[in-house]
Order: sequence, then structure tokens, then C-alpha cells
Amino acid sequence: MPFTSFSNSGKPLGSPNGRMYAPEEGTFDRRKRIVIQNICRLVKEEHVPGDVVCEYVSQKKGEKNKQVFLGAPGQVCQKQITCPIK
Repeated sequence: MPFTSFSNSGKPLGSPNGRMYAPEEGTFDRRKRIVIQNICRLVKEEHVPGDVVCEYVSQKKGEKNKQVFLGAPGQVCQKQITCPIK
């Protein structure tokens, strides 16, 4: 009768295969870096000769409205954008 043996090479059951990720203490970990950017919503779209001016309000209270000049007369403003930082 053939004998079949199942072995897990001496590893404890339930341990993950491969390497586990554990950064050294005090090192910069790029994967943990999350950048949260504010969203600006369109308030007013103004067509001036040779340009389009879009005015956006920030979701952050107390900030002034942002104006974006598109520089082309045929373009339209997006409904919401990532707020420009000035």
C-alpha cells in the first residue's frame, strides 16, 4: 500500500507564505501616505471675450472663491475640480 505524506516544511499552520511586510522603525513608508485634497464646486461660469472664467467655491469653510481662467473661448467649466493651491 503506497504511503502519502503531507508536510508543511516545518512551518506552523496558518502562517502566510512569503515575506511579511514590517518596515523598520523610523523609516518613511510611502504606502501609508494618503493625501486628502479639497474639492471645489462650480459656482459661476462667465464668458468674456477670448476667455472663459470659472468660479469655484471650496468645501473648506472660510476660504475665498477660486477663479480659474481656461484661456480658450470654446471651453466649458467642469462641475467640480480639485481645489488649486495658491
